[in-house]
Amino acid sequence: MEAEELLKYMLNFFQDIDKQLNNKNEELKRIDMQQQDILHYIEARNLNAGGYAKAGKLLKDVRQERRRIKNDIEQMELIQVFTRKYNNKMIQGDLIQTLKGLSTINKRQAEPKYICRTNILEKLERRNEKWKLIFIIQKKNTTLFMRTRPGVTEMYIPGIKWVGE
Repeated sequence: MEAEELLKYMLNFFQDIDKQLNNKNEELKRIDMQQQDILHYIEARNLNAGGYAKAGKLLKDVRQERRRIKNDIEQMELIQVFTRKYNNKMIQGDLIQTLKGLSTINKRQAEPKYICRTNILEKLERRNEKWKLIFIIQKKNTTLFMRTRPGVTEMYIPGIKWVGE
């Protein structure tokens, strides 16, 4: 489990334990009503041995489900004592802040940006810039060219090559 997943789990743990316990108690009420329905069915009917067996089997299944729910509630109540002791808005706020911070870091790491502290890379960038031809001068058999790019102007003189500032 990654750190971010663990923090989300912890936040949900602190925020949802009361809701989960309420859901279990509602489930217990529903099972208790089913049990009462079965008992009233047995009380109100004249059943033969097969009818009692079926009702008894159904009652046993409901009681087993009820026991499972009650065991869950018992554990959740103990956990709720823990969460009430340590759960306060500060912990939840810290968890939320940490999750936001992790999200920001993940975004920044996914798209890294670097700000140069010196101008050493300008030389590389200038080499990659396009030259712009300013004009061509032709006299007799000689052609002169002048070109420029940001920060540099050069002239081509036959036999000397490019000469610049």
